[in-house]
Amino acid sequence: MDAFTKQLETLFDPNVLYQVPLFQRPYVWDEKENWEPLWEDIQSLLDRRLRTGKAHPHFLGAIVLEQVPHPAGSIETRLVIDGQQRFTTLQVFLMAARNLCAAKGASKYAARFAGLVENDEDRIESEDEKYKLLPTNSDRAAFQLFHEAASDSALDLSLKAQPELRDSNIIGAYRYFSRRLADWVEGKLDDDSDTEELSEKTVEDRIESLWQVVKNGLQLVVINLTSGDETQVIFETLNARGTELLPADLIKNYLFRKAARIEGATEKDVEKLYAKHWERFDSKFWRETVQQGRILRPRIDLFINHYLSMMTRDEVKSTHLFNAYKSFVEEAEADPSASIPMPTTPAEHIAHLAKLGDVFLAFYEPKGHDALALFLRRLEAVDTATVYPFLLYAHAVLMPDNQEEFDKILGVLESFLMRRLITNYTPKNYNRLFVDLIKAVEKTGGVSAAAVADYLAKGTGESTKFPSDADLLTAIFEQELYGRLAQKKVRAVLEALDAYSMSSKSEAVAMPTKLTIEHVMPQTWLTRWPLPDEAKVDPMTEQKAMVRRSVMLNTLGNLTLITGKFNSSLQNAAWANKRPELLKYSKMNLTRYFHGKEADDWDETAIRARTESLFAQLLRIWPDASKVASA
Repeated sequence: MDAFTKQLETLFDPNVLYQVPLFQRPYVWDEKENWEPLWEDIQSLLDRRLRTGKAHPHFLGAIVLEQVPHPAGSIETRLVIDGQQRFTTLQVFLMAARNLCAAKGASKYAARFAGLVENDEDRIESEDEKYKLLPTNSDRAAFQLFHEAASDSALDLSLKAQPELRDSNIIGAYRYFSRRLADWVEGKLDDDSDTEELSEKTVEDRIESLWQVVKNGLQLVVINLTSGDETQVIFETLNARGTELLPADLIKNYLFRKAARIEGATEKDVEKLYAKHWERFDSKFWRETVQQGRILRPRIDLFINHYLSMMTRDEVKSTHLFNAYKSFVEEAEADPSASIPMPTTPAEHIAHLAKLGDVFLAFYEPKGHDALALFLRRLEAVDTATVYPFLLYAHAVLMPDNQEEFDKILGVLESFLMRRLITNYTPKNYNRLFVDLIKAVEKTGGVSAAAVADYLAKGTGESTKFPSDADLLTAIFEQELYGRLAQKKVRAVLEALDAYSMSSKSEAVAMPTKLTIEHVMPQTWLTRWPLPDEAKVDPMTEQKAMVRRSVMLNTLGNLTLITGKFNSSLQNAAWANKRPELLKYSKMNLTRYFHGKEADDWDETAIRARTESLFAQLLRIWPDASKVASA
């Protein structure tokens, strides 16, 4: 067999028929597991191409083909032995692109995309040879239906005549990519932070970007089988349930093979390189599968993902880690002015990974670094790993010589992230935001908290904004905290307030790990927490008072933390009974507030007063962008 990397255009432009054998399963890919991740990969390339005019090639996986005999003069035919789901989806995507271009009047591009899904008419000897891809029998009718449809409306019309095809997965795939492409071309999928940058981009610009990405940005590894290859054995081997190699294993093999090929390198030299720098990565700790943010991957792959984002100043998809790293090594050039020098030789790459691996290890075991430990604990509530590339960068530049500045940077990042947590702003742009932060800080000539605060303060829109005091006030006073945010996020806010409330006379005790959020006025308040008489003068007044109370009991001023299990009857007891028990058993600093006269009666007025008190503390714990760098 032989294997080559090929762009989509190279693969589909020649007159060729790819046929899925009858023994293959039907098309089973769906939106959540397959179409959406593929679209996210493609959109990432489209966005980058539109913004910058370039995009690195993106690896879409591998396919295995087998050439079959065909009569002289007929179209060359190949069987799709493995990868037919991916291959079919790409053809569906190209047809959606063809129809989109036609709908937008971009006839030149419509013809180009048509050339990637159908063969030249003057070369066709049979009806089947018209298609670049012929799916398995069970999918063929649906595939041919939208292949012939020049628009979505034409497809709808055809389906009226063949309603049994409406539920076909392959029809669903076409509709999915057709919608996504239409929305992208119209700018509906643009990130808020790109609004100004993309304001002058036309539909023609976007279609040109789409073509360039298909032409140069999407690639597959194509494995061609020869007549002597055991097709079924190869298929079974590729799909066997063996232990999968990690991307880190492929990277290790790639780097050490390059190191061994260096002129003058001996086997002993390579062994020393391994023992000094890589041996640590082969331990159980680094291969353990862990969750970081929403990502569940072996720890070493997570590290290399963050490392690559830091070094390339670009987003890196975890699904294409090895190819991204290989491209990084091949394109690396020395830059003496960079904050972190770029490695160029295999040995330098291996040593640099080891050095930054030690930094990443410090994020799991921040011994003797209280500020880092606190930041990482609160980062768990934010539930994102996207800040790690910037953390690696700042730590590598500043530590250990300038820990004071590094800790100030942690304070800036924490204020930014926790304020956004409270306001519940979307984290969808964090990947790009923190990569761009590296570039912005590096341009200032030094890594500083002031530079970080200055860049983050420039964010506009929900995806990048540094929430102001006014934004925080709205979230705290006008919206419920409990119920609007996940409980672990609410708990993180209360824990921060508890730590801030610690008096110099308080015992320094570790924060318990299993704290419970307690509603001071219980959620089931109707029986023992009656409304005041003035709220019952008429049904309308009473109804408004009940709605107001239902909202206020979930606001910050009515929430606290307890360390033990209160009896359910005590939780719902009248305030006269609950208050002394709460003060008796709770050791939390937050509870001290309930000793004061302002808590003698616990009603809406008291909740509002405590909210004001806690809000003032929040502004000091997490200052706004104008104050945070100097806090």
